Amino acid sequence: MELSLFCYRRGNSILHKANAGAKIIFLFAFSFFVFWGKAPERASEIFTKTIIIRTAAAFFTSAILFLLAGANFKSLKALRFVLFIGIFFTILKMIGSPIDGLASGLLYTIRFFASAWAAQTIYETTSMVQIQEALRLPLVVSLALNFLPQIFFEWEKINLAARARIPSKAKKSFAKNFYIKLYELQTLLFVMIEKAERVRKAVSNRQ
Repeated sequence: MELSLFCYRRGNSILHKANAGAKIIFLFAFSFFVFWGKAPERASEIFTKTIIIRTAAAFFTSAILFLLAGANFKSLKALRFVLFIGIFFTILKMIGSPIDGLASGLLYTIRFFASAWAAQTIYETTSMVQIQEALRLPLVVSLALNFLPQIFFEWEKINLAARARIPSKAKKSFAKNFYIKLYELQTLLFVMIEKAERVRKAVSNRQ
């Protein structure tokens, strides 16, 4: 089974052994570094030395984190949604100005991928219990952070179940695709409500 987005995996890598609090603080600082400032819109503004160095630094930082985490290439499959979003965003940007739109879309995709790659690497090497203990978070905040990877994990299972029930060669119209996604979102909502209720009862019993 492929690794879900932001899902913790056990390991003994260098990044697994690093301090959880330091990793989370680094992730916030890194995300701020990647997206800080006004995003350039024109190709002449994008292909400058400053932007290129800054973008390359963000990408290679994520690559180094990936290597320190044990270079689990299966986890990269969970980031394929970034490419789809980047392609869609680039197409929209190219409608008004093809050259500037293409440059702006590529810059956005690379930045988005770098930040998502870093987040994926940090979260797959840091459990929610480690984060809570390192940052001394209140129970409510810890549960909220724990539900973020749970949402992606459950969505992955629901999506796989839906695809397994539909023949791969079957043609699907836009309306049918929309109905399937709506059904998946409804199922996800019910599953997360059920999980939240179980957690609430567990916390209540402990108190």
